[in-house]
Amino acid sequence: MNEGWVMEKVPIKTLKKIEEDVQNEDLGKARDRLHGLISTYPDELELRRKLGDIYSALKYPSMAGRYWYLEKNKTPEMEKACLQFENSMGNDPIRISRALKYKGDREIIKSLQVDQMIYPIQNKVKEILTEEPEDTLEDKLVTIGCISILILIISLICIGIYTVFDWVF
Repeated sequence: MNEGWVMEKVPIKTLKKIEEDVQNEDLGKARDRLHGLISTYPDELELRRKLGDIYSALKYPSMAGRYWYLEKNKTPEMEKACLQFENSMGNDPIRISRALKYKGDREIIKSLQVDQMIYPIQNKVKEILTEEPEDTLEDKLVTIGCISILILIISLICIGIYTVFDWVF
């Protein structure tokens, strides 16, 4: 790992542990640490690049492509892995965007330059990732279901309290 890899928000101590894990060839531990960091710091695309490097070293090119997918300057190896990842997702932009699990700032995705002629699927994925999320019927049903369960629980508690008081008094 080089000096240029240090990110602003990410704790240096954790980055050093990852570097030590890589040097000790404990790529599984480094992978797990990076997964945790990506969920905590989703805007740091450099973490995704490093995780892609680790998956590549572990001989999982499709997973490497998944984490290299948002990389600005892809090497030929990265492009090949990204295509393999797209193929594993059936070249479906919606499945690809869900598999990326990007929870960061949409402006970062908007700033990525994608050649529409060479990478039509990546361009569509970029559009999906930058769309404003809308509440779907499923989201509304989950909310209504949770509220219904909460009302049912409160009702049962009230009935229980009433029954106990009726027995006692």
